[in-house]
Amino acid sequence: MTSLWIVTLAAFALLALLIVVLIKTTRLRAWQGVLLFLLPLLLANLLWFSWLKPQQQRVAQQQAAIDYLAQTPGYRVLQTQEPALWQLLVKELQHKVRSGEAPAQAVGELRGWLADVINQRLMRAPDAAVVNYVRVSVKAMQALGQRDPQLCFRFLFPQVSGGVNLATSLSPALNAQDAEAMEQLLLASRGADLPVDQPQAQQDLQRIVATLYRKWGDKLQQLNMPADAAVDRSSMCGMSVDLYSAILALPDKQAANLLRRMVTLSG
Repeated sequence: MTSLWIVTLAAFALLALLIVVLIKTTRLRAWQGVLLFLLPLLLANLLWFSWLKPQQQRVAQQQAAIDYLAQTPGYRVLQTQEPALWQLLVKELQHKVRSGEAPAQAVGELRGWLADVINQRLMRAPDAAVVNYVRVSVKAMQALGQRDPQLCFRFLFPQVSGGVNLATSLSPALNAQDAEAMEQLLLASRGADLPVDQPQAQQDLQRIVATLYRKWGDKLQQLNMPADAAVDRSSMCGMSVDLYSAILALPDKQAANLLRRMVTLSG
């Protein structure tokens, strides 16, 4: 950039000297010389502000988006693990930052883009990583539910009413836990899908549902139809917290097995 300015200044100095010589040696008048000097100056400014500067800003914004994601726990591992998704995240983050959003807030809005990848990795990750990730997710549900049950519902069922920006809805400490749990899950899940013991999962689920039914009754069936307009969204959060808490109370092997089975059933 500095060398470009030096070359530009040198070019205009040379042009000014040439115009002075022309004024002295030809019939070129002073005002014509001034116009001759100003014309390339105006064209250079037009070129700079209409094309060069916006292009440099776009490049800088793109690099800033890449640098920010590359330093954000959870997202940074996607650069090597999921390069196609990574490029989409960079473009969307760049667009949001260019629209005036702060990078931290914009990244929070990208979390929903990771839903499919996370579900895939829950099928591949070891038991401890699966249980740890879901345990932190339950903490997030509880925190969102205490703040506003609608936020909890949106977190649980983004396909129904849109997701929730965890960066602005959770405390920094809980956000850090969520990012760390997500990164551990992604790092530990590079292999093939792990087998699911379906009879054991069915047995555990039936026992848990029977226990929850004593508290929630027929309302428990609403967990299977979140898009229904008649569902009680406030209760959906409480029922989900109770369901996942009961699953996490199982030994890690059984809990992870049941969670994988639930992912399979949900598609």
